[in-house]
Amino acid sequence: MRFHWLERINPFVKAVTILLCGIVLAFTKSWQLAIAIAIVCLISLVLGTHCKWSSMAKTFGPAILIAAAVFYSGLVFGKPDTGAEPIYSASTMGAALLMSSRILAYVSMGLAFALSSDREEFVVSLMHQAHLKPKFAYGVLAALHLLPTLQREWQEVCLAYQVRGRKKGVFGPLFNTLVNSIRWSENVAMAMESKGFDGDGKRTYAVITRVRAGDILFVISCFALLAIGIIMI
Repeated sequence: MRFHWLERINPFVKAVTILLCGIVLAFTKSWQLAIAIAIVCLISLVLGTHCKWSSMAKTFGPAILIAAAVFYSGLVFGKPDTGAEPIYSASTMGAALLMSSRILAYVSMGLAFALSSDREEFVVSLMHQAHLKPKFAYGVLAALHLLPTLQREWQEVCLAYQVRGRKKGVFGPLFNTLVNSIRWSENVAMAMESKGFDGDGKRTYAVITRVRAGDILFVISCFALLAIGIIMI
């Protein structure tokens, strides 16, 4: 049974915590620690969110292939002077494992945030916790809501090219879509200004994100587990 605890963490707190853990990981040289972080993140996704296995596999599957390619490259080509030491030595093996495991760790950390956070809630948390100006926050929200419209416009432009019997290519539909997106952005900007979304004055908010005790416990737990991993591994 899933409790979805990871989805209840404040998105801004979650993002800062994962970012700091990633920076700390960059200064370590233990591939065992990177693998452990990847496993913990994946287990947290499975037990603490409602994300589907297919969503995890679509992103983490290619990451495994990239990590395997990096491991092979580091193992075979990591030693410039092969005459002094065999290619498959302890040093090249350690370097290959370190590079490939870091890819898995960073991808899993990104997945832990992306698949457990609502994008609108994240923008709202940036406004309340990071003190991002409302006009920028609402602008980002407007851009996020325009993404499905851009996708639909791309499909319609491609269909129009097919009806006219013209070669679709890439640049033609892309140019038309970009032109329409500029027009839409101007309309959205004027609509936001007419409704008072200009960033001046105090406003009330329909959704307010707060830092709760569970968020603080999440931060403490993450850094405690990271410190234990660094000491023990």
